[in-house]
Amino acid sequence: MHNNLGRLFQFELKKLAKRKLLWITALVSLLCIGFTVTSGLFGTYYVEGEPVETHYQIFKTDQVYRKALSGRDIDQKLIQETVDAYMQIPVGVERYTLTQEYQTYARPYSDIFNLIRYWTGMELADIRNWEVDEDTLYIARTELLEKEWQAIPLTESEKEFWRNKENQMQIPFSYHYHEGYEIAMDSFLTIGVVMLFLVAICLSSVFSEEHTRRTDQLMVSSAKGKTTAYWAKILAGITISVAAATLMSLTTIFLCLSIFGAEGFGAPMQIYFTTYSYPLTMGEACLIAYGIIILTSNLAGVFVMVLSELLHSGVATLAISSGLIILGGMISMPVQYRILAQIWDWSPMAYLSTWNVFDPRTLTLFGQCFTSWQVVPAIYMLLSVVLAVGGKYIYQRYQVSGR
Repeated sequence: MHNNLGRLFQFELKKLAKRKLLWITALVSLLCIGFTVTSGLFGTYYVEGEPVETHYQIFKTDQVYRKALSGRDIDQKLIQETVDAYMQIPVGVERYTLTQEYQTYARPYSDIFNLIRYWTGMELADIRNWEVDEDTLYIARTELLEKEWQAIPLTESEKEFWRNKENQMQIPFSYHYHEGYEIAMDSFLTIGVVMLFLVAICLSSVFSEEHTRRTDQLMVSSAKGKTTAYWAKILAGITISVAAATLMSLTTIFLCLSIFGAEGFGAPMQIYFTTYSYPLTMGEACLIAYGIIILTSNLAGVFVMVLSELLHSGVATLAISSGLIILGGMISMPVQYRILAQIWDWSPMAYLSTWNVFDPRTLTLFGQCFTSWQVVPAIYMLLSVVLAVGGKYIYQRYQVSGR
């Protein structure tokens, strides 16, 4: 039996699947996903203590306006329409979004106005005096990119890499309704953190329980049995973590697209992530992001299980794993320390955020620049193999020299 990896794998998988803790944690995780995706629809918008509009009403109204703009190029015509609409707002009003003129004329163009404001750095008062020009707007965006690249800072080869990517994009950008994909991207960080906690909670005792229950010597009674039993546990744990991450990712995307609309797969990513220069669509960006959650779950699962074997304690394993997850959200390395900051931001505890997945910092190999979402998954897979092989030796050594 010990030499039959397939049977042992099925046994370990069933053992994990029968744990109430797994199903309770999975249920809580799904509830967290549901709340994360829909939380923006609840509640009421208040001004000076008075209710103005429910968040659901805000969403439905803006959805109509955004769909009306869908398919239009952000060109001279649309930019001029946007500025003209905002010119209808009375001068000197403190909260212009509360005026009837904003609600009637300007609000339908708010997404385009926000892009203009972000790219140029101008506020409404400045835009009133702006001579509308499509070329000026896109030049302002290019200048903004250059400033951000300098602040990070990027190397000259990286800057040239991104300039080439900029040249591959179709200008002017085309606006498309993309709310479902935007909500999915906004939810990405929360879903990633929930996934890491689920893996830590469910796999922290995979190996430690043998030592706690004193069944470790019984489980492996031969030299070959040690290796087979170890890999059966590792593969079962990986299966659970990857399956959970896949379920969470699919559930998130399904809820986002079914509630907020599936339109916009082909919308340029720059409508959402305005200063990212890779020619991706919103749909492609979502697939990349949630694919990375699934790949990260593999490394997280192996790490937690190997740590469980190393510490011989499920509680200690859970405490350390949870601590690392929390540190990933609390600590931020200054960008001036380029190498240290990049290593930290690309580590599993910090990486699951859109700004790290779509990081302008690259890794240069053989004279070529590779983006984080191109190299980090490969690094994680390699680390998973290294950790798993290292864990095998820890497992075997303890069984030989233990009690």
